Amino acid sequence: MTPLRLAAVALLVGGGILAGFLLSGGHSNPAVAHVAGEAITRDRLETAVDHFREEAKREGTPFPDENTARFRALRNRFLGVLVYRAELSQAANRLGLSVSNIQVLRRLNGAKEPGEGEEQDSDQFQYDTVKSQMLYERIYADVTRRVTAPTTAELAARRNATMKRYIDRLKRETQVRYEPGYAPGP
Repeated sequence: MTPLRLAAVALLVGGGILAGFLLSGGHSNPAVAHVAGEAITRDRLETAVDHFREEAKREGTPFPDENTARFRALRNRFLGVLVYRAELSQAANRLGLSVSNIQVLRRLNGAKEPGEGEEQDSDQFQYDTVKSQMLYERIYADVTRRVTAPTTAELAARRNATMKRYIDRLKRETQVRYEPGYAPGP
């Protein structure tokens, strides 16, 4: 190979590596899924995995080794949870609904005022769980606000059916793209 061709190949390879680096945001925290343009990063997924690993440890339950098919299946199910949370967050934004950090922290701490009583230890996954639950509650209230029925039981059933249709449509219409090796199974 001539020196000119060798230089051209080196330039192309270097350019490809640089392009890959820049497209991944310039860091080593690549996306493992995209929900309507929002990236779910490997670090965010690892936070979820770490949460459940610690939970299993506290309960004395074995957690699968990272090199096993069982671990990959669990990891991908956790990714499915993160995708669902992103879908809820985006739906809440479209509806003009939000939850403040203070509201989430109050719920986490049993509705105590800041500085009142002992703060509960919480991790990011717990915080995000509470935030998603609160967003779900607000979406539910908004989506079902016009539902009526003659009895309380019928009202609850109609509201639940209305919310189920909303969530089904949300999942059907939201564009989700998983990176190779990451996708929740059945």
